[in-house]
Amino acid sequence: KTKCANRQEFVIIGYVPSTSAPKAIGSLVLGFYDNKKLMHAGRAGTGYNLQMARELFAALKKLEFNAPAVEGPLPAQAKRGVRWVEPRLVAEVEFRGWTSANMIRQAAFKGLREDKVPGEIVREPLAEASGAHDPGYRVSVKLTHPDRLLWPEAGFTKQALADYYTQIWPLVAPHITGRPLALLRCPLGVDHGCFFQKHLWQGSGEHILPLHDPEDPEPLVSIAGLEGLISLVQADVIEIHPWGSAAKALDKPDRLVFDLDPGEGIGWSDLVAAAKQLRGRLREGKLDSFVKTSGGKGLHVVVPLVPRAGWEEAKDYCREVAEAMARDNPEGFTATMSKRARGGRIYVDYLRNARGSTAIAPYSPRARPSAGISMPLDWGELELIPAADYFTLGNAGRRLQNIQADPWRNFAKTKQRLAARS
Repeated sequence: KTKCANRQEFVIIGYVPSTSAPKAIGSLVLGFYDNKKLMHAGRAGTGYNLQMARELFAALKKLEFNAPAVEGPLPAQAKRGVRWVEPRLVAEVEFRGWTSANMIRQAAFKGLREDKVPGEIVREPLAEASGAHDPGYRVSVKLTHPDRLLWPEAGFTKQALADYYTQIWPLVAPHITGRPLALLRCPLGVDHGCFFQKHLWQGSGEHILPLHDPEDPEPLVSIAGLEGLISLVQADVIEIHPWGSAAKALDKPDRLVFDLDPGEGIGWSDLVAAAKQLRGRLREGKLDSFVKTSGGKGLHVVVPLVPRAGWEEAKDYCREVAEAMARDNPEGFTATMSKRARGGRIYVDYLRNARGSTAIAPYSPRARPSAGISMPLDWGELELIPAADYFTLGNAGRRLQNIQADPWRNFAKTKQRLAARS
């Protein structure tokens, strides 16, 4: 199904200052004219980087007004934190449709339109697309500070992250529900004070669930549904790192992860070739594999398993594969963690395949300035992208709306086991 993005101009009627960057906007408040009456249309909380957010703040600061210029009273939530401005500026906005309350959904700022007259801005008919579909997910979790810039340089807010997850929920759900999660939280944004958390914390909320590990005295973190995921967003969780095993079988991995980490001087084509070579070796062991970007520099090759083998057996197998690659091509690969050994080589990291170890989840963003996404790919797509951080929070949604099929659609259907060890 292809969801259509809509795009039109809106009048800027106010703004909410950023809660994480001084003298910058966190979101724009928008409107349109209906029979010469200015109507409230909601907010756009993404689409601008830090420089743009500061330039908009400076421009709108000069236009501040003591009351909203829209027709009729506004609910308290719509007014909270808003600084109203005279309706003199017009913004071009991309959005995903209208809510039943006539507010725009998943709005992203695209730029100012100096060629447009505010009084001419009206609500335009929605673009139509064959098979257009609204996922219809609704959650009760409320975000505080939805305009907070979690990625100041890229301009993505907490609300933008929640919108992204709501959009892709069916794709990400199988990889993060019902298993222990390690979380990277960044309450001040990705540039300041991030920390890892794997245990449940006080005040985490009813939708973030405890998971009991007999080897850990404190409850681990898990979620069961979309409300749990949005609760993680509310807690400023940027990265989600699941275990390689589910809660129902903590000691039996249901996937293996090989992290191909390029050393200095390794190009993208070299990394792609390495992933394909690894895929071939796994096939020799009668194991099918799937590939995704790391959202940073590397590629992850992931092997689904029927959860029968234990962690030691899984780790031993992965170590043997990694060491064989390094032994057969010592100039190209290393299986040693040491930074000194990685110069000009690709580190085949097998150490994520141990009890309690984690890897970045498919579709999870990264705490990097560009807001890279760990994106699942079809094997044939590797040559079509230029780098492992090509997909970001800014373009991931469009990719997932337009692909013909989920590249990992057969992941859960792939029933395979490790060969018996001698």
